[in-house]
Amino acid sequence: MTDGAPPDSPRRFERIPRTERDESSTNIARAKLADRLEAIEAFLGHAVAGGRAGFTRNSPAYASGSMVVIRAAALFELREFDALLGDVPSDVIDAIRTIRNIAAHGGYRAMNDDVFWTTLTVHLPPHLEQWRASLGQAHARE
Repeated sequence: MTDGAPPDSPRRFERIPRTERDESSTNIARAKLADRLEAIEAFLGHAVAGGRAGFTRNSPAYASGSMVVIRAAALFELREFDALLGDVPSDVIDAIRTIRNIAAHGGYRAMNDDVFWTTLTVHLPPHLEQWRASLGQAHARE
């Protein structure tokens, strides 16, 4: 080790290799995922509450819809939720990331509002239900 300390001095820090997930880290991941799914569902409720007529650019509903896809895409940024979400097809993850990137970076001008609305009202809800069910099944297996 060449940290500038004399070779015979005690080490102040030693990295401990990560171990397999233990029960407490799994419980924490489960609680975090449940919280994130609840937030996504709350934003989704705000986004669609006023129907398609209320879902207009620069409206609170549209901003809530953007948060839905941003938060949904974030579920796949880290590996901690993989075992809890179940088998999510890569094309679903890619589609969520694409619409998230448009919402977050491309701005509303790049967004097709009808496709965005359909994503929020038709395509995403079954996945949210599946993720909730997978979370429950993961809990039951343990």
